[in-house]
Amino acid sequence: MSIQYPWALLLLALLPAVFIARRKYAARTAFSWVAVLVRDLQPGPFKTYGADLLAGAAMVLIVLAIANVQYSSYWQKTYLESRWIMLVQDLSGSMGRPVDESGTATLGDVALEGAKAFIDMRRKDDLIGVIAFSNLAQLIAPPSFDKEILRKKLELLNRKNDSFVFRELTVGGETNASYAAWLAVCVFFMFLPEESQPTYEQINDLRSSLTGRSMTSLEIPDRLKTIDFGQGMAIVLFTDGRIEANKSTEDVEKGLLNFVNVIELVKKLGIKLYLIVVGGDVTSEVRLALEGPAGESSAGRIFYMPRTLDRTTITAVYNQVNDMEKNRLLVKLEKRKKDTRGPLALAAAAILAAYCFVHILPSIRKI
Repeated sequence: MSIQYPWALLLLALLPAVFIARRKYAARTAFSWVAVLVRDLQPGPFKTYGADLLAGAAMVLIVLAIANVQYSSYWQKTYLESRWIMLVQDLSGSMGRPVDESGTATLGDVALEGAKAFIDMRRKDDLIGVIAFSNLAQLIAPPSFDKEILRKKLELLNRKNDSFVFRELTVGGETNASYAAWLAVCVFFMFLPEESQPTYEQINDLRSSLTGRSMTSLEIPDRLKTIDFGQGMAIVLFTDGRIEANKSTEDVEKGLLNFVNVIELVKKLGIKLYLIVVGGDVTSEVRLALEGPAGESSAGRIFYMPRTLDRTTITAVYNQVNDMEKNRLLVKLEKRKKDTRGPLALAAAAILAAYCFVHILPSIRKI
């Protein structure tokens, strides 16, 4: 229970003064011969006090209606879960190799077609973003509901269009998948409610902790521990390069993140990670961190495909990812405050109507 305008209850203190003033006025204006009437002719208790009780009840209800006493009510709401998905595309030099003998299509071409097909599979309420990487990573499209915008952004990664973004990202020769995955996590951070977003210092400290040796325990900022990141967040990373842990001294000096540590981070946050590895492999350490000793981990999955990748194969893989990231039907209890102002006002109006009858009808008047 709560009261929207508690100050209005002070009006209740004025009610006794109203009744005292009314009685004094009635005493001055009453006929003197009423006092000499015999007891049998004097009005009964209802006629004597009924009107005052009705007036008092009506005024109390009016004051309570002004104060607006509220109570909580729980509503069960069913809705379809909205997913947040980041598509991470490799643009390293090896993505330009042909996928068949004709040489008309490259691995990058087929990968983009698969990404477009995956976007078309998703529901209209899903937020989908795009990241591209080689030795650097860049956010191409922040998560959006607009599939047409996403398709146009993917066209920036098409070698045939020769966009500035494509030229800039294909200059580097390395495959920095760990930084691309970390950038996807940061995008999720920025789309959280403002009160839940980590600070710049927290993000920087968290990033620093991901370099160096592989760790099984990462320190997560307190404000991130209470967030249910598993509520439909996933990263789909497409690459043809060999993914390693990046934990050597040279890697640390370069500022390269340890991919195993990135995996541990997304696991702790509840984010799913899907790796599509074409013509390459991941180290046993990376595989163990993501899929577990017997492949029983629910953190994500690794898809291996041969170098002779075709459109049918990549579409089938994206279909599997789409099935694994199905939107769930969620049930949520919502707590809402309900007002009593309307019912109290109607009750006060009904009592005022009864008060008028007491004064109007001759059979129930005092005199």
